Amino acid sequence: MANPHIPVEFNKDEDELKCHPSQSGSTATPTLFENSNNSKAFCAQFFEDQLHQDDDEFDELNQQLNQVLLSDSFKPSLTQAFTADMSSYLSHEKLTKNSRKMQLEYQNANLKEKEFVFNTYIKNDIENFSLDKYRHYILEKIIEVGPPSHKNIILDRIYKQIHKLIKDLYACKVMQKGLEVMTFNPQDSPEQFENYLSFIHQDNALMKKIYIDKIANQIIQKSLEILEGNNLLKLLQILQKYILNNNKEKFELSTDQYGCLIVNKIIDIYPKQFELQTKQICNDIIVRAIENCSCLTRRQYANYIIQQILEKGQEVHKRLLMDQYLIKDFISMSLDKYGSNVAEKAIIYAGPQWRLKLWEEEVSISESSFKKLINDQYANYPIQRLFEYLEQQQRNEFIALLNKLHGNNQLNNHGLIVMKFAQANYSVKRYTQKIVQSELNKHSKNQDKSNNNNNKVQKKQLNQQIPQLQMQQQQQLLYQQQYQQQMQQMIFQQSQFKQFDQQQYQAAVMQQMLMFQQQQQQLLTQMPQLYNQDMNYMPYPIMTQEQQMMMLRWIQSQQQLCNSNIKFQNGQQK
Repeated sequence: MANPHIPVEFNKDEDELKCHPSQSGSTATPTLFENSNNSKAFCAQFFEDQLHQDDDEFDELNQQLNQVLLSDSFKPSLTQAFTADMSSYLSHEKLTKNSRKMQLEYQNANLKEKEFVFNTYIKNDIENFSLDKYRHYILEKIIEVGPPSHKNIILDRIYKQIHKLIKDLYACKVMQKGLEVMTFNPQDSPEQFENYLSFIHQDNALMKKIYIDKIANQIIQKSLEILEGNNLLKLLQILQKYILNNNKEKFELSTDQYGCLIVNKIIDIYPKQFELQTKQICNDIIVRAIENCSCLTRRQYANYIIQQILEKGQEVHKRLLMDQYLIKDFISMSLDKYGSNVAEKAIIYAGPQWRLKLWEEEVSISESSFKKLINDQYANYPIQRLFEYLEQQQRNEFIALLNKLHGNNQLNNHGLIVMKFAQANYSVKRYTQKIVQSELNKHSKNQDKSNNNNNKVQKKQLNQQIPQLQMQQQQQLLYQQQYQQQMQQMIFQQSQFKQFDQQQYQAAVMQQMLMFQQQQQQLLTQMPQLYNQDMNYMPYPIMTQEQQMMMLRWIQSQQQLCNSNIKFQNGQQK
């Protein structure tokens, strides 16, 4: 049996291999793809490795997302705010914007978000946050609206380094915010509050440095402002030792650049005190300042204490200061560089009687004293202020003295300045009266505007009411015509029946009275605001002429109805 025919296969793998340079005796360099089976295996392995690499990257991204995502309600903007660049090379506007965004996002976040942000970004970096110009605000925001646990952590960490941080401007602000929140809510942070109180109530060399430190004394001022009861009493008992009290350490707050601010704060809080002991200590400090005003007014920083009493002190203290001390010492005080500032404040805050007494007994009592004041480089300022507040009679005397000195060539440059000022402001009202008058003018203008608006509204309402009143008048005339026709019909019928019994007469009278009452009630409902004498209705004197004429016509119609009814009853009786 013959063998079956098998077709010849071209381009077999063997033939391809024979044609390869390595099999054909060629001198060409063998390539990586010498064997087709090897190239196929290489490509398959390459693509498989690529797939495995993509899967690994995808799994890594999923792990990162699982670490970041907290819950379904998570807000990405919160973490974006806290991861915002707060580097120093950014502009002030950019840094301020980032800081405010952090505060706003934290305030609007839920508890889980606050926990995540605090533990991730803040907890391990509290000290640096408190020292930063912009990020310290976020600590204040957490102390104000954050959970008590976060607030207590911040307060504890700052308290551990309070000796270092209290002299920093931004950290001191965080402490003040913490002290304020703890004072209003002591139950949230009892231990922390006690720690801060024990620190403030210390009486040692460190606290003396804090009293006169530019930054640290702010925590003392804040304590005086917000503390109450025994806590405030203990602090005042310590402070009064160093305020005009001749202490053994020779440490004085009233003459120090920053210590005087503590004394000013005591003057400021005095009216708010109700407890007897604290009020007594504050009063003793103020009275000692008044008694030593002659020295304090001439000191560079202590003079602000006297100015504080004049501006914000109680009336009793003001009267004692001005009547017993300042008016006698006015001339010498005005000649001093710092005392002249106090003299100006005394003129401004004193009454007209005190200024008149000052003019008559101290300033104009002699020509020499007046000349000394107006020619002095410091005293000429309080004299100019005094001229502004004098009455016209005293101004005339002031100008006369100036002209006399000017005629004798006894005015120097400062005196000539006073003279020009007096001549320019001779007929001008006092500065304070200008302000009061301008405020009164504004108030009167506002009242005029409101009155004009009210008048316009009333006119509009009246214009809207006139057509309604005209319609009511027409309806009233129709009712009157109908009533007259009914009356004529009844008279005609009664003339036909001359004889009638008593019962029919009474029935007719009753029917006529009921009809009259119904007509009257209908008329009253038509024009109640012209008839009823009620406070809610328009009074007669403010009616327009048209409304008054309508009122008179309505009254005449009422009288006609009553007269016709009376005539009818008289005719029936006859």
